[in-house]
Amino acid sequence: MFYYSVRNNIIRGNYLDLSSLGFKNIGKYFERQIKETEIDSAYRVKCNYGIYKGFQVRVADYKEKEGEIFVMFDNDSEGEAADIKPRIDYNDKCMRYYEAYVPESEVTDVYEVREAVEGFPFVSPKIVYHKKDGVWLPWHEYGTPLKDGEWI
Repeated sequence: MFYYSVRNNIIRGNYLDLSSLGFKNIGKYFERQIKETEIDSAYRVKCNYGIYKGFQVRVADYKEKEGEIFVMFDNDSEGEAADIKPRIDYNDKCMRYYEAYVPESEVTDVYEVREAVEGFPFVSPKIVYHKKDGVWLPWHEYGTPLKDGEWI
């Protein structure tokens, strides 16, 4: 199950059905006191990446209605090679950012890189794909990929 944060032995989430698991509604979130032994696995998403025109890019936003994904290049020469027009920082004319909304169909893969939360077990895969080879993968509500033969 996905939770928003764990701090000072309090676990916090924002899914309505958490109340059925003993979580108390504190307005925008639900939270409950926990013991570290109750957690099977804990991770944070370090970064979301994608593959655009053969280059690894950071992915920051997905406008499903418009069919666009916001990509950011860490390497200027790759941004130029992908025909992305640089956005110039007008406070520092030397700074150029190769980032843009691009058609979702041109981003072949979208994946997240997960890292362990210190002090907790980590049994999740380190890299989890949301889109692979141009196909969006089916997911559970809480961000867990469906296994073969599983249904939503």
